[in-house]
Amino acid sequence: MINIYTVKWGTKYSSDHVNKVLESCKKNTSTDFKFFCLTEDSTGLDPEISVIEFPDENYYEKWWNKLYLFDRTVVCQQGEKLFLDLDIHIQKSIDPIIQHDPKDHLTFVRTHWHNLEQMKIDTKDIPYKYTDLNSSVLRWNDNLDVDKITKFVRDYPDQMFFYYRGLDNLFGHQRERLLKIDFFPR
Repeated sequence: MINIYTVKWGTKYSSDHVNKVLESCKKNTSTDFKFFCLTEDSTGLDPEISVIEFPDENYYEKWWNKLYLFDRTVVCQQGEKLFLDLDIHIQKSIDPIIQHDPKDHLTFVRTHWHNLEQMKIDTKDIPYKYTDLNSSVLRWNDNLDVDKITKFVRDYPDQMFFYYRGLDNLFGHQRERLLKIDFFPR
């Protein structure tokens, strides 16, 4: 059994996007799962989807709302966890992703489609802009030290929003400080 999460904030994505990810998961896994959507607007979501509402004092926008995945006061389900962005298209079995053992790491897709050597050169004077991480698909479990992530986010929100364009850059630049990172096999 695994908990699968999506995050829908604002109007860029609709409930149809969330429902399509749910349907794709049903068609492309043999693993039992429970499906969750973190959102401020659950209108139109399939009744099978368990809604997790953002906190009332939510000050995140756009992709930053993914940070709630690592806040124990918001995502409190125990066990294995998988996050899927709303703009992905599942075309084959996701069983290998679900069966991947994250240990005590947060597992990312490595951006093998980027020229990482050139990116490192281009960002040598602004290292926080370099990242080899893609957070469209994330895998973790209760062994991940999510409290370290939540503390950093609460202690440095202004710096986080100023320096980083999103979670990929944040986690890529702060990986030694915040968490252990793993990559899905290519």
